[in-house]
Amino acid sequence: MKQTIKITAIALMLCLSVQLFAQHEKEIKNSEVEGLFLTLSDFQNGKLTRPTDMQHKGDKIKLKQFFISPDIISVEQEKETVFYKDSIFAIRLTNGENYRFINRTPCLIADTSSLYIYTYKTTKTVYIQSGRHNRAKSIPVTNYYYSTGKHSEKFKLTLENIRKNALPDPYVHVAVCNKFITDEMLTKFNPQTGRFELNEIILSLTQKN
Repeated sequence: MKQTIKITAIALMLCLSVQLFAQHEKEIKNSEVEGLFLTLSDFQNGKLTRPTDMQHKGDKIKLKQFFISPDIISVEQEKETVFYKDSIFAIRLTNGENYRFINRTPCLIADTSSLYIYTYKTTKTVYIQSGRHNRAKSIPVTNYYYSTGKHSEKFKLTLENIRKNALPDPYVHVAVCNKFITDEMLTKFNPQTGRFELNEIILSLTQKN
């Protein structure tokens, strides 16, 4: 009897709840990596480190994304060099995009005009009750992060976080908090300028002061 009740309870929970399983965006291919920015200064000055010239058999840069490995390995004439993802600043792809590792996951550096804003696109499968069965639906999800100052720490892009550490100027702090009242509003992007509206507001306010 107890076993039957237990099974019934579990079944009800499955029917009433939405189960989410994250699915990562298509992985970056090793062949797409052009080089590394070892430091923030290197990134800001466009100083790209190319640990291999890709001119010899077996030369490669291995991101080791399987199981979210902590390191990157470059191979040059069979000699391996290790770079740790939490020690370098970013990687540059052959298409010109730059990615920074956040929790060992490569996130696109989407905007550097004020706050550095990073995005990570993924999908999640949502299971919703449909009659007697659960129906699966895959939906796109974008995670947003930011950094400021020396850009050593990365944070989730939320109102709570930017109020704590991203708006030191009282005038800018008040204006931004009045303009953006939800976390979702912080993610609005202006395709005409290539900037997030959050950064545009910060820039307009700091240029006035």
